[in-house]
Amino acid sequence: MKINLMRYLDYWAGIPTCFILSVINFFLNLFKTDKNTATKPHNILFIKPSEIGSIILSYPLIQRVKEDHKDANLFFLTFKSNKDLLKALKIIPIENIIEINASSLPGFFIDTIKAIFRMHKVKIDTTMDLEFFSRFTSIISYLSGASRRVGFYKYSFEGLYKGHLLTHKMLCNPHIHISKQFYSFSQSLNIPKKVSPDLKASQISQFLLPQFSPSKDQKENLYKRLSKSGIKDNSKLFIINPGEGLIPLREWPLENYIHLTKRILENPNHYVILIGTSKCSFKTSELCNKVENDRIVNLFQKTTIDELLTLFTIGEALIVNDSGLAHLASLTTVKQFVLFGPETPAIFSPLSDNAHIFYSQLPCSPCLSAFNHRKSCCNNNECLKSIELSTVIDAIKKYQ
Repeated sequence: MKINLMRYLDYWAGIPTCFILSVINFFLNLFKTDKNTATKPHNILFIKPSEIGSIILSYPLIQRVKEDHKDANLFFLTFKSNKDLLKALKIIPIENIIEINASSLPGFFIDTIKAIFRMHKVKIDTTMDLEFFSRFTSIISYLSGASRRVGFYKYSFEGLYKGHLLTHKMLCNPHIHISKQFYSFSQSLNIPKKVSPDLKASQISQFLLPQFSPSKDQKENLYKRLSKSGIKDNSKLFIINPGEGLIPLREWPLENYIHLTKRILENPNHYVILIGTSKCSFKTSELCNKVENDRIVNLFQKTTIDELLTLFTIGEALIVNDSGLAHLASLTTVKQFVLFGPETPAIFSPLSDNAHIFYSQLPCSPCLSAFNHRKSCCNNNECLKSIELSTVIDAIKKYQ
C-alpha cells in the first residue's frame, strides 16, 4: 500500500476505532477486580511494522529487556518486508516474528486478523508499541489482550489522538535520540502503571549495535557476481542509493548524485554500486543514462538484506539520503556519508562512529517529525539543496 493510503486509513478509520475501544476499555476497567499489571512479563511483543532504521534503533531496548527478563518469550510484529532484517539482527527467534503483508489492502486486513489471533494463542501479556502516534498499532496492542501496554502518549501536546488504550504512557520527546526514547520503555516493566511523563532512571550515553560478519561463502558469492562487471579484489566500491521516492522531500537532488558519480569514476579503480528497491528504478536508470560508464553496477532490487550487509563489509563508502540503509550500514564498518534535510540527525542519526552527517541546519528544518506523521507542506527542500556537491566530495576525499 502507498504511504498516503496508510495515512488516510489510520486517520479516518483509526480515530473512531480508537475512540470506541477507549470507551469500551473505560467501562471494562470499572468492573475489573485486579488492575495491577506489575506481574512479571512472560510473553512480550514489540510492535514496529515499518521503517528499517527504527527497527535497528530498537535493538538496545530489546537487548535490555532480554537481559532483564531472561525467562520471557520475545515476539516482534512487523511488515513482511522487514522479516529478513530481524533475522539478520538475531535477537528475536524466527518463529516469534509475526508478519503482516502490507502490499495490498485485502492482504493487510487478513494478516492483521491472523496476527491478533496468534497473539491470543501465545498469550501476549506485554506489548511495546514502538510507533510514534499510529492508531493502527495502538489498536493492535489493545486487541492483543495484553494487560501491560506500553507506547508513546501525547500528554499535553495538541492533536495526535490515538485513544486511551495504554497502561504505560511514555512521553515522545522531540529533543532526544529515538534509540534512547525506545530504551526508556524498559523502565515500564518494573512499575504497575504509568500515567505521567517522568522517568526515574538515567540513560546510558552510548549504545552498541551487533556487527555483521559475512561467512566465507557469502563473500565469495558476492565477489563472483561483482567480477562479472570487471570488479577485482583491489577495486574500491562506492555504494549509492539516490532515493526511493517514498518521501521525496528527504532526497538530495538527483543531479547532484549524477555529478558525484562522475567525480568518483574519474579514478579508474573506482566502481559505483547502485542499490535500492524497485521504487528507485527511475532514479537509478536516469543516473546510468546520464553517466554512461561501464563501472556503474546497478544492483537495485537484486540484493537480499544479507547480501547488502556483505556488500557494506567490502565497500569503501556508502553515500545515501537519511534512510533505513544508513542504519543498516551501521551493522558494519563501512564509512557512511548521510544527507539529512527535513529531519534532524539529533533524533535519527545512525548509531555508528563511521557516519559522516551532512545537515544544513536551516531554521525551517526539521519540518518532518512524529508530530505531523512525517508529512510537510514544503515542496522545495532547500535544506538538502543547500548541501553543496563540493562539500560532499571534499568529505569523501578526506576520508580516503
